[in-house]
Amino acid sequence: MVSEGLKKVKPEIQISFNSGVEEKKRKYEDTFPDSLPDIEAVKEKYGVIVWCKYTACINNKQVKDLQRTTGTVLNRRGYTPLNDQEAIWPGICTRNEIAINYTEVRTGRGSKIKVPSCFVAATNKTGHIDFSKFLNSDGSPLGGNIDSQHVSDAGYGGLDSSNIYQE
Repeated sequence: MVSEGLKKVKPEIQISFNSGVEEKKRKYEDTFPDSLPDIEAVKEKYGVIVWCKYTACINNKQVKDLQRTTGTVLNRRGYTPLNDQEAIWPGICTRNEIAINYTEVRTGRGSKIKVPSCFVAATNKTGHIDFSKFLNSDGSPLGGNIDSQHVSDAGYGGLDSSNIYQE
């Protein structure tokens, strides 16, 4: 018997998985769409080609049937990757101007290395505001608090009948 407070919602057990989206398996070969038959046609349409794997960037565009391999990008015919899927470049950067920055990263042993990264990549979400930046370190509002009422009337019990300080 189910008690008054508990209610059975569904008969089956609910299971949720928090895993990434499965990526499409690609063949390790250079491919070109019919509209862009060779690398020169791609350069003519997009200018200098910057192959990019950062798919969350708003400037990363994947043209259907267009991809390059690491062996081709490195200009090494005999290059054999350990993982074919990691050595495929399906996206290109469509920005007119690109800046490369060096980000300093610490290794496990504590040494610093500089890693090149795209300076103009969109890593933030549009319309997202981090309200925690408007707080002081103790959690109070930045710049103080402007109460709409007197402190005694702001719900602190100043006007309650059970207030021991009320005269």
